Amino acid sequence: MGSAQATHVVREQPHRGGIRVVILEPSAETRGILQAGLDELTGFDLVGSSGTWDECAALLSTYLPELLIMRIGLLPAVFTDTSGDAAFPVTVGLRRKDSPGTLDGSFEIVDIPLATESLRAAMERVRTEIYRRKLDELSTLLQQYMNFSRGIQRYLTSVAVGDSGTREIPADRVTFMAAYGNYVRIHTGAGVHEIRDTMSGMTSKLDPAQFARIHRSFIVNRAHVTSILRKDGAAICVLLSNGTEIPVGPNYRTEVDSFEPMGKRLSA
Repeated sequence: MGSAQATHVVREQPHRGGIRVVILEPSAETRGILQAGLDELTGFDLVGSSGTWDECAALLSTYLPELLIMRIGLLPAVFTDTSGDAAFPVTVGLRRKDSPGTLDGSFEIVDIPLATESLRAAMERVRTEIYRRKLDELSTLLQQYMNFSRGIQRYLTSVAVGDSGTREIPADRVTFMAAYGNYVRIHTGAGVHEIRDTMSGMTSKLDPAQFARIHRSFIVNRAHVTSILRKDGAAICVLLSNGTEIPVGPNYRTEVDSFEPMGKRLSA
């Protein structure tokens, strides 16, 4: 058996998207055979090899490999205790034919001296298992995203206008919206567009951090509010950047209070 050598990290030409592999094997000769065998296979990226557990632990922490190939008997109990039901790394145990043994949780056991065909066959089974586990993780992640996204309220980033809704106006270009019968008029700096919708419907689709309904017939873009005009009596208006004054309905004054820090309070 060859003597243990210092950790050897192979990073010169990693395979992009390859299965990251770490080797823990005290025999330098066996490590060399393993590396040569992996080099002949596509899709495997040997990121490090070591002769001792301490060196191997550093590699596992640094590279988070999907595959650990290691000599049976070198894995400390603490690794088994902390790895639990983790999907990775998939472990392949190495054992001498004259020294029967097992490795708890290992996916494959390969005898040494290594036979090229046996190693190749084992690696193909390992590849399939790793892809299966990755697919399971991806399916779980996708399901978690789907469950989470159902609770996310999505708001319009643009408003579709035109006869067939083929034109898109970015929401930040809208100055205000006004009710017009069964339609809503979209006012921008460049013109006015009509869409068939209701004020309540538009309010539910717009980001409240960007738009505010201040009257039963008006929605304003907060970014275009320059000040609050307090007229004689109880009347209040919102002054927009284009000079338009929008009346504030009596049931919407609480909403307008949030505009106060954005501009000066003016009296007309």
